[in-house]
Amino acid sequence: MKFGLEKCARICLKRGSVQSKMHVGSTFENDIKELDPRKVYKYLDIEESFDIQHKNEKDKTKKEYLRRLRLGLSTELSAKNKIQAIGSLAVPVLRYTFGIINWHQEAIQKLHRKTRKLLTIHGQHHPKADVDRLYVPRKQVEGA
Repeated sequence: MKFGLEKCARICLKRGSVQSKMHVGSTFENDIKELDPRKVYKYLDIEESFDIQHKNEKDKTKKEYLRRLRLGLSTELSAKNKIQAIGSLAVPVLRYTFGIINWHQEAIQKLHRKTRKLLTIHGQHHPKADVDRLYVPRKQVEGA
């Protein structure tokens, strides 16, 4: 097996401050470069270093989510297939960041309102329909 060590970097932190080289105990220790504390390391599209710029990452994530949501809604798929496309294309962008970025309840609610607004504009959700109905599987909704 071959590892892409040229893509790897390491930084040693102790209680939030950068430490000089520490012994990691890996056979690849000398092959992995040290990350400059002023630079960032991109892992699964989230820029990290000794801290994460939560506001910047949230803004990027929201922008990408809304872009993918609009893309899914602008297709000529059936309503069921549009929702499935959004669920597999747009929602994972947010889902991955929930364990990494500090999301506040207000930010999530704002994003939820924007999502409902776009669904309404594109004729996928009635403005006066039950909001909770969006989260119930189709098989459990009466009359569907």
